[in-house]
Amino acid sequence: MRLIISILIIILFIPVKYLRKDQKENQLTEVFKPGEDLKYEMSYGWVKGGEASLNLQEVKFQGKNVYYVKAIGKTTGVAHTLYKVRDIYESYFDPITGRPYKSIMDLKEGDYRNHNEVYFYHDQNALLSDKSGKKEISNDVFDILSAFYHLRKNMDNLKKGDKLTIHTYFHDEPWDLVVRYKGVETIKTDLGKISCLKFKPVVLEGTFESEDALDIWISNDNNKIPIRVKMKFFVGSFKTDLTNYSGLMYPIVFTN
Repeated sequence: MRLIISILIIILFIPVKYLRKDQKENQLTEVFKPGEDLKYEMSYGWVKGGEASLNLQEVKFQGKNVYYVKAIGKTTGVAHTLYKVRDIYESYFDPITGRPYKSIMDLKEGDYRNHNEVYFYHDQNALLSDKSGKKEISNDVFDILSAFYHLRKNMDNLKKGDKLTIHTYFHDEPWDLVVRYKGVETIKTDLGKISCLKFKPVVLEGTFESEDALDIWISNDNNKIPIRVKMKFFVGSFKTDLTNYSGLMYPIVFTN
């Protein structure tokens, strides 16, 4: 079970649209605003195992007005007694380009600890990691959270079967995630029935063996927020569902 909760948090906030070079400098259609707050519940069958939250604010960073997002995932109940997890990811990014200025990762999982802070210098095509020092990067690399917010604005014109790639810097190294768009599907949640865009990661090396191990549903409306993540195991499935939300740019669209 080590890092399972962390992986779920990452999946919830992973974007699913390839960033084209002609898009990254443009101000794109707004789909979120400061004050947006999303809360999730993680469960194994009928047993609740954890909670996650994602909150966006506008703050000052190095004299600039930036967006600041904080994602928290933690175990609860019996799961917390057996294996305590509290993972936090933070990002400061430009409201227009979406490019990150700084990212923070603070993982506490049982006896495991991993903390790192990364500064991005896009004008130099470089970053500075507290753990590994200065590194060269391409100018289309995002941290895991800023990527999601930027690319929520670019999820149009998808065709069923499209395979999409996003470039991130994650766990102190470049990391490409590849997912496949599976089409539109309406799912039933405790909030109501919601039309969603469905995606499947093609591979997560060392974690899943096939495309069938994981499903991701993103709201098929102007908000483009994660609604559900479902991980399949030999002995059952682990589900993460949106349970509460506030501060959205647009109302969630429910279906009959």
